[in-house]
Amino acid sequence: MRIVNRRGAASFGMFCLLLVAPAGASWSQEEEESRCNKAYEANQVLLTVVSDAECKLTVNDKPYGTLLPNQEKTFNVDTKRQVTRCSSTRFPGAVAQDEQLIQRGCGSVRFEVDTIWRRFTAQKNGGVHDTETGLTWAQSDNSKDIDWNGAKQYCAEKGGRLPTQEELRTLHLGDASYTPCGEFPCKVSQQFKLTGRFFWSSSTFEDQAIVVGLAGASPAVQSVKPATTKDARVLCISSAK
Repeated sequence: MRIVNRRGAASFGMFCLLLVAPAGASWSQEEEESRCNKAYEANQVLLTVVSDAECKLTVNDKPYGTLLPNQEKTFNVDTKRQVTRCSSTRFPGAVAQDEQLIQRGCGSVRFEVDTIWRRFTAQKNGGVHDTETGLTWAQSDNSKDIDWNGAKQYCAEKGGRLPTQEELRTLHLGDASYTPCGEFPCKVSQQFKLTGRFFWSSSTFEDQAIVVGLAGASPAVQSVKPATTKDARVLCISSAK
């Protein structure tokens, strides 16, 4: 996604987080133009942030307090690349992030994360239920490398099954949530406890099996030999819709 801010300051938004003009601004168009022009001439950046969920806000790791739902705030921030993080006050570990470059002038970020943060719920039996798909997943993966046949057996022994590649892809939440998965941050709900970024699916392609990666900008779907073990984990489905 690429937008152009006031006076041509380039901005690059990441993935699913929407960059929009401030909603419900209290100033007129002429006033907004004036304040942005002043910031531009002064080599400053005014960043307006709004979120549909309450969160603690940081820009380039500098705290800017708590942002209430649909509360618009404008800050004078660094002219270097701006990394804006919105950390949920309600769901521990749920974090949304936007990254862009505004060289001077005005820019804005809108986080639409409330529904996504509430979508996955932890179960008393250790599972994680997805209210959107109706699937219940194991909360943790198997914690070590495993081949495809071993992955199928592991899920069967747990009373579950391997997910399809389509089901695994539904776990990817874009930039709405970050969860550690080994040395990488996976784009999945904070309810999961993962040790790797690639997971076996039950899907196949010719004589190969499909693994899905959950750490990139979008789900990474790869076909590999079933005997492969390197960087392959298993996250089972315990019940289905």
